Amino acid sequence: MNVKDNRLKQLTERYIRGEGSLEERTYYEELMLTDDSVLELYMQMLAELDSELPNLADPEGFADQVVAHEHVKPYIRKEPSQIQERPKRWYERAIVHYTFAASITMLFLFTGAFDRLLPGEISGEVPLSNTPSYSEQLMNKTTGWLDQLLSR
Repeated sequence: MNVKDNRLKQLTERYIRGEGSLEERTYYEELMLTDDSVLELYMQMLAELDSELPNLADPEGFADQVVAHEHVKPYIRKEPSQIQERPKRWYERAIVHYTFAASITMLFLFTGAFDRLLPGEISGEVPLSNTPSYSEQLMNKTTGWLDQLLSR
């Protein structure tokens, strides 16, 4: 048996007996969670030391107390009534967003910003097939604006 195995065996025995510092116990618990061989060693040592360990007077009563204890249930979701939400701020409400969008739309309508997107007046005499598509008109107008900005 090498030194590492001997040290691990001593650490296991100390853990089973409840000896050692909090850091040692935490370290050993992490070892058991990450290494299956350490868990197997723990089970073997527990079987070997079973006769030396104290017995519970009422194991069923102890189990019932553990199950009934509230602090043992950390993973139970709280009821929605127990969860306290903070009130929404004025700018987080949907009505504010809709009001801003409607205001901007009205501003664009009254200032004629939407009219500037079209290249010119389209008369009713021109057949619809000869007019460029709306997306093509938008693209031409946008590239015109970009050309004006770059030429400055």
